[in-house]
Amino acid sequence: MRFEFIKKAALTGASLFAISCPVAAIAQDTGETAAEDDNTIVVTGFRQSLDEALDTKREATGVVDVIVAEDIADFPDLNLAESLQRIPGVAIDRQAGEGRRITVRGLGGTFTRVRVNGLEALSTSGGSDASGGTNRSRAFDFNVFASELFNELAVRKTQSAEIEEGSLGANVELRTGRPFDYGAGLTGALSAQAQYNDLAEDLGPRVAGLLSYTNDDETFGALLSVAFQDRLIREEGFSTVRFDDFATFRSALGQNCAGNPTGGACEELRNAWYARIPRYGRLDYDQQRLGITGSLQFRPGDNTTISFDGLYSDFKGDRSEEFLEVFIRSNTDNLDVTDYTINGDGVITRLVADIQADAANGIIPVRSEHRRDKLNTEYFQITGELEHEFTDTFRLNVLGGISRSDLSIPQQATIFFDAATPVSGYSYDFTNSFNTPDISFGNFDVTDPSSFLFTQYRNRPQGVDNSYDTFQPNLEWEVSPSLTLKTGFSYKRFKFETFEGRAEGDVSDITGTGPIAVDASLANLLSGYGSGLGLPAGTDRTWVTPNFDAAVNAINLFSIPPVVRAQDTRSVVETDYGGFVQADFDLTLGDMPVRGDFGVRFVETNVSSTGFVNGTDEVTIDRSYDDWLPAFNVVLEPTPDLLIRGGIAKVMARPELGDLTPGGSIDTFNGPPFNFSLGNPGLDPFRAWTYDISIEWYFQPEALLALALFQKDISSFFQQADTIETTFSQTGLPNSVASPTSPLAQLLSAGQDPRVDINQQVNGDDAKVKGLEVIFQTPFTFLGSGLDNFGFVGNYTYVNSDDIIGFSPNSFNATLYYEDEKFAARVTGAYRDAYLTRLPNASGRTEGRESRGVGSTFNLDFSASYQLTDQVEVTFEAINLTDEFEFQTFDVLNLPTLYHHTGRNFLLGARYSF
Repeated sequence: MRFEFIKKAALTGASLFAISCPVAAIAQDTGETAAEDDNTIVVTGFRQSLDEALDTKREATGVVDVIVAEDIADFPDLNLAESLQRIPGVAIDRQAGEGRRITVRGLGGTFTRVRVNGLEALSTSGGSDASGGTNRSRAFDFNVFASELFNELAVRKTQSAEIEEGSLGANVELRTGRPFDYGAGLTGALSAQAQYNDLAEDLGPRVAGLLSYTNDDETFGALLSVAFQDRLIREEGFSTVRFDDFATFRSALGQNCAGNPTGGACEELRNAWYARIPRYGRLDYDQQRLGITGSLQFRPGDNTTISFDGLYSDFKGDRSEEFLEVFIRSNTDNLDVTDYTINGDGVITRLVADIQADAANGIIPVRSEHRRDKLNTEYFQITGELEHEFTDTFRLNVLGGISRSDLSIPQQATIFFDAATPVSGYSYDFTNSFNTPDISFGNFDVTDPSSFLFTQYRNRPQGVDNSYDTFQPNLEWEVSPSLTLKTGFSYKRFKFETFEGRAEGDVSDITGTGPIAVDASLANLLSGYGSGLGLPAGTDRTWVTPNFDAAVNAINLFSIPPVVRAQDTRSVVETDYGGFVQADFDLTLGDMPVRGDFGVRFVETNVSSTGFVNGTDEVTIDRSYDDWLPAFNVVLEPTPDLLIRGGIAKVMARPELGDLTPGGSIDTFNGPPFNFSLGNPGLDPFRAWTYDISIEWYFQPEALLALALFQKDISSFFQQADTIETTFSQTGLPNSVASPTSPLAQLLSAGQDPRVDINQQVNGDDAKVKGLEVIFQTPFTFLGSGLDNFGFVGNYTYVNSDDIIGFSPNSFNATLYYEDEKFAARVTGAYRDAYLTRLPNASGRTEGRESRGVGSTFNLDFSASYQLTDQVEVTFEAINLTDEFEFQTFDVLNLPTLYHHTGRNFLLGARYSF
C-alpha cells in the first residue's frame, strides 16, 4: 500500500504540474558559455543562457552543440546519453530503461569518437542479450557515468585538422569541472533525490555533491565532486527469440511429417514462420553508480596554467532474468500439431500442439530458467595539461594522460528447469496481438515444482579491458588579427583485451544418475507478472522459477572450472602517430565578414592483433596504414542576422574490434583449396568525405531558425564475403597452424604455397549518408505580458542512407519551458524512428541471417523546480511518463522478437548551493 500511495502521489503531482504549466527544458544550470565553436544549451536561467548560446553559435566556425552546467546536481537526466539526446541529430539506444549508446546523424557508436577531459576514451558495460550483451566494440557506453560529474558535454559534427581522427559521425567531448571555473573563494553544492520506479515499486537514493576552492589570487584551486545512485528497475514483457522456418514437426493434423512429405499440413507448416521460443520474462536490475572527480590547478605566473584532472567511476549491477517458455526451436520433431492458422505473410499466428517430454535427452516441452549476472565496470583516468603563453601571440598547450576501463562479469550463470511430463493442449495465439499473445500451457501446471526437473546449468564469466595512453603538444601563433597558425603532434596507444570462459552442461553429468527432481527447496514462485502489459484473460501470472542460490549450491556450480572460449578471447593493440597544421582566418570580403579554418592532419596507425586459430594456436599479425586528412570550414555573414556555414573534410574511423582478430577455424585436411573462416586484421579503416552547409537566421532577440544539410560519402564499408580465393602465404598465418600430419602441412614443408578459400569480413561497397537538421527556438515574448515567461526549443533530423546499423530516418526532440524568478518547469519529448541492429543476408531465409531491428520510440519527460531561498531549491522529475515499450523485430515482416517495458521513474529531491 505504501508503494501504491507513492505511485499515485507522483502521478498526481506530475499531472497537476503539466496541467497548470505544460512546460519543459533541455539541459543544465546556467554557467559560463562553452569555448569558441560551441552551441551551448543550458537550463536554469534558461532565457539568459539561450541568448548567450546564440551569441556563441554565431561566433563558431564548425558545427558544435554543447550542454553546459556550472554546478552539479542540476542535470535532470539519468545519465550522459539521456542528456546528449537533446542535441540535434543525436539519438540513443536504451538498456534497463536508460540511455546506453548514441547515434549521430544516422551513424552509430562505432563511428563516434569520445574524449573525456581531452583524452580519447572507451568505456564498456554488459547488458542483457536483447540489449546487445557484453560490449566488445568501439561504441562508448555512456550509462557508466553519472551525469552530475560533468559540467560540459559537446558534440562536434564537423572536422578540423586540429581535432584528432577516428570519427565519421561526430566527436563527443566530456569535461568535468575545474576549480578556476568557479572563481575565487569556496563554492559548493549538494543534492539528494529519492527515485521511485512504478513497475519495480521500489525506492533508491541519488545524491551528488561538489566542493571547489580557489584562493583570492586565483593561483591555486582544488575541486572534488562525488555522485552516487542506487537504482532499482524492473523490466517485463513477452519475447520470441526470433522466428524460424523449414521446421519438420512430428505430425500435423494426424499426418506423419517424417521424411518431409509433400502436400498436406506438414508441407504447409514447413514453409511457414514459427515463433522459436515464445516466452514471458521478468528482469530485475539493481545498479549502483559511483563517480568521483578531482582537479588541481596552479597558476605559477600570469602566462602559465597547470591542471591535473582525475575521474573515477564504478558501475556495478546485479541483473536477474526469469523466463517461462516453450522450446519449439529444437523440438519441432517432438510436436504433434493439432490445429494451426497461417496468415497471408506465411506466419503461423496460432499453433496448438501436444509436446513429448524427455528432459534427460534434451526433449523440452516447457522450460523455466533463471539467469543472474554480476557486472562491474571501473573507469579511471588521470589527465595533465600545461597552458603557457610565451608572448601575447605565441602559445603552447601540452596534454597527456591515461585512461583505463575494466569490465568484469565474474558471473553470468543460468539454471534450467524443464518439464518432467508431456504437455497436451499447448498453444500460442498471435491473432489479436503479436506483442501480447494468448499462451496456454495446456494440462501442464506451471505453479507445481514437482512438475519440473533440474536439467542443465551454464556459467559464462567474461571481461573486457580498454586502455589509452595519450600525449599531445600543440603550438599556436597569432600572426595577425586575421590569421592564426596552429600545429601539433599526437601519440596514442590503445589496447583492447577480451576473454570469455564457459562452464555448461547437463546436471546428469554431475550427479551421474540423471536430472534432479525439483521440490520446494529448489524452487520459488514468481508472482504478479504482467503489470501494464494488457495480457489476455487467463494468462499465467505466477510460475515456478529456480531458486538460484539453492540450485547453484546443489551442484556446486561455481567450483566447475570454465573452458576458454577462443573466439571471444582476443586482443588488439593500436599505436598511432599523428600531426597537423592549420590556419584560422578572420577576413572581410567587401563588406561581408568571412572566417574559418583550413588544414591537414597526417596519422599513421600500427595494429597488432592476436587471436586463436582452431581454439588452440595463438596467432599475432601486425600491419600499418596511414591517412592524410584535409579539412576546411568557412562562415559567411551576408547580413547582421544571417549566417551561412560550410565545411568539407576527409575523415576516417578504424575497423570494428571484433573483425580484426586473426583467429578463427581452418580445415587443413581437405584441399587444396583449404577452407578457412577467419577474422581480418588487414581491414582498411572506414574512410569518407563529409560535406556540410547550414543557414542560420536570428530573426529576433533570443530566437533562431536554422537549416543544416549534410552528406557523407563513405568508402570501404564492410560486407561478409562468401569466398576469397588466395594462397596460404597471403593469410599472414604461420605454418605452425597446420596440423603436422595434414595435407596442408605436407605441401608447406615441400615449399609450395597452396590455394585457400577464406570466409571473412572484407572492405566492400561504398555508402552515402545524407540528411538535414532543422532547429527552431524562440521565447514567447511576442505574446505579451503573462506569457513571455514561456518558450520553445526544438529540432528535427532527417537522414537518408542505404541500410546501416543504428540508422533512423527521422528523429526529433522538443522542449516547452516556463521560467520565472522562483518557479521553473519543462516537458521534453524525444522521438526516434525504427532502426536496424543487424543487416539482412543475401542468402535468404536461413535462421539467424535475417534483419533485426528496434521499433520507433517516443519518450516524454517532465521536471519542475521551486527556489525556496537563494540557496535551497526543491526539484521533481518524471522520466518516461508514457511508459514507452521497447519493440524489437525480425525480418522485413517486422515479426516481434521482444516487447518489454520498464515503467516510469519519479525523482523528488532538494538542492543546496553556496
